Amino acid sequence: MTGGGTGIGRATALSMARSGAKVVLAGRRAALLEETAAIVRAAGSEAICVAGDIREAEQVAELVDRALAEYGRIDVLVNNAGGQFQAPAEDISLNGWRAVHRLSVEAVWNVTREVAVRSMIPNRSGLLVFMAFSPHRGIPGMVHATAARAAVENLASGLALEWSRYGIRSLAVAPGSIESEGLEQYTDEARRGWEQGVPLGRLGRPEDVSDVIAFLATDAARYITGTTIDIDGGANAWGSGRPVPTKEP
Repeated sequence: MTGGGTGIGRATALSMARSGAKVVLAGRRAALLEETAAIVRAAGSEAICVAGDIREAEQVAELVDRALAEYGRIDVLVNNAGGQFQAPAEDISLNGWRAVHRLSVEAVWNVTREVAVRSMIPNRSGLLVFMAFSPHRGIPGMVHATAARAAVENLASGLALEWSRYGIRSLAVAPGSIESEGLEQYTDEARRGWEQGVPLGRLGRPEDVSDVIAFLATDAARYITGTTIDIDGGANAWGSGRPVPTKEP
């Protein structure tokens, strides 16, 4: 699992551990990974930490090396790592755009391909999980990030069509606004605006997402592939839930 140190990644590690999985945690901050690993071990499962930058191909290879050396195979890959910032579209520089897409698209593909080629395809089984966004329309101030997540959502469905012949399932989950460390950079006004568009009346919690991912990894979800599952309290069905912006003179 990438991005395993905080938020949805940490919650997913715990949910998977409770389901009996052994967990490989990847991320850039070793201390946070170790905190997650301690939680997993306290839940009665096993965990190893591989600190590194998945934007670098050689570090991705080392991550997969370590996972295979420790456990022999990789049955589930949760592509949770990503990053974004809030900015008006006209203020997003080419470098800012590239930074988001390098992590959220390019690195995701590199990890996915490495895991598939070295473990899932030879073993003729596996589950790939990608992180999309809900709602599935554009989000003001986030055009760089929503474009990246739309790319991996399409990647999930495309791989389901191609790699089903190897027994690999591939799908995306689309969280709405989740109360985690990722929201700390945004204003209270922005958070209230997102909450307003949730029919269930609250922002999500990391475990709202992680428990679904753990279910998808079980045999009960064996016939689910090539789709996106919204985990958003109804936000995608509702729409933006906010008035349109005032037209500039």
